[in-house]
Formats: sequence, C-alpha cells, structure tokens
Amino acid sequence: MKLKTIVLPLVMLTAAQQASADPYIGASYLYSEYQVENENIDMTDENSGYNLYLGYAFNDLLSIEAGYADFVDTHKDFEHVYSNAWLTSAKVSLPITIFDIYGRAGIGHFESNLGDSNDVYYGVGAGVMIGPARVALEYTMYEAKVIENGYAVSAEFHF
Repeated sequence: MKLKTIVLPLVMLTAAQQASADPYIGASYLYSEYQVENENIDMTDENSGYNLYLGYAFNDLLSIEAGYADFVDTHKDFEHVYSNAWLTSAKVSLPITIFDIYGRAGIGHFESNLGDSNDVYYGVGAGVMIGPARVALEYTMYEAKVIENGYAVSAEFHF
C-alpha cells in the first residue's frame, strides 16, 4: 500500500512535466562590454554580437539552454580582438500571466585571442509570451577573460 502512495504521485508528477514540456529555439542581439589587458593589448570597449540557442522548458519554472554566442570581433588600434563561446545554462522563471522574470546560471567554453577558458556566467531577465513566440530582455555577467557583461534582446519560438 505504501508503494502506491509513493510511486503514483511520482508517476503523475513526471507525466505532468512531460505534458508541459516545451522545446524552443531562439536568437539574441548582444551588446557586450569587454576588457582586454595583457602585455600587447590594453583596451576597454563595447561591441555587438549574436547568440543562437536551443532550449527545453521542463515546466513553467525550470528550463535548460545550450547555444553559441559571438561576442566580439573587432579591430582597434591595429589590434584584432575576438571572443565567442559555447554556452549552457539552467534558467529558473517566475511566470506572471503572459510575463515572466527569470534568473540564469551557466558555464561556457570561451574562446578568444587571449586563449580558451571554461568560465561561469549568470544573469537576470524578463520576457513576454506572444502566442508561440517569446521576447525577452536580459542582463548577464560573465567571469570570462575578455567579456565582462552584456545586454541581450531575444526572440524565441516555442514548439
């Protein structure tokens, strides 16, 4: 009898999560602040880039995302600076009608002309659902060698 009282709620919870599971794809316009300091280069500036990602919402509260971000590719003072990353994160959302606010934490493999590194990042944002689409604004802090923080305007399509 006790087995039914434990297993049945777990099965129902799993089925409920699968019923609300929501894969999605998205793209972002990034505006990033970067700082490069080494023996050859010393510059701080802003630049724009993009982010392409895939996500999976387990329910209204928890999602995971993975994608590619191209932050910086610029020439300044005869120096070439670039930075891009493969990113993965977990996102916790608080839905409020068609709006939501969220926080994210993740890790990325950052590549730049200063070398590669695996660093963490975290951010906060807000979004609105418009039918199967979602538009969001986000602020993210990076612990990477080149990228310090960034702002993103994102558009997603949920299946």
